[in-house]
Amino acid sequence: MKRFERCVHIAAALALLASWTACGKSPATPDAPAAPAPQPAITIACSPTSGDKDTVVTVTVSIKDNQQEVGVFGMDLTFPPKMLEFTGVSKGSLTGNWAAVDGNEVSAGNLKIGGFKGSGTALAKNSDGSIVVITFKVDGSSLANGQQGQICIKNYTDDITGTPPEPACASFTLTS
Repeated sequence: MKRFERCVHIAAALALLASWTACGKSPATPDAPAAPAPQPAITIACSPTSGDKDTVVTVTVSIKDNQQEVGVFGMDLTFPPKMLEFTGVSKGSLTGNWAAVDGNEVSAGNLKIGGFKGSGTALAKNSDGSIVVITFKVDGSSLANGQQGQICIKNYTDDITGTPPEPACASFTLTS
């Protein structure tokens, strides 16, 4: 009887092994995890990330994996007004043929930035590149060496509403 039971167990094990092989799986091969779906994001970066008086600082705002076409956008940008002086806004790599991309300082350290395509080309879904470039000149004469300031974007509007992260920030460090 024990010999019969052993044969039944072996047969069951072989049948189980055969069913795994038929599915293209082995008992030691787990399912590979699915690749994560691209996540939309807005980023902000400073170049350079540190500098002394009169250094020109470029702040680039980029978008990646947007979930819809973008033909118009808006946002607020805050910066340390005792450290940086706003000098201008220009189009990004993805908005070069747009009718307008601009910004205005509405109060010390606060900008309103926006753009619209007009007869230009909307950003296609899943784009990857810059949408606006903001320039500053370092002042910081009343601040100490090593003082760090945050440049942040928030309050996204129009076609970028809900794109994470919000806010998004970059740091700049004053050197003397």
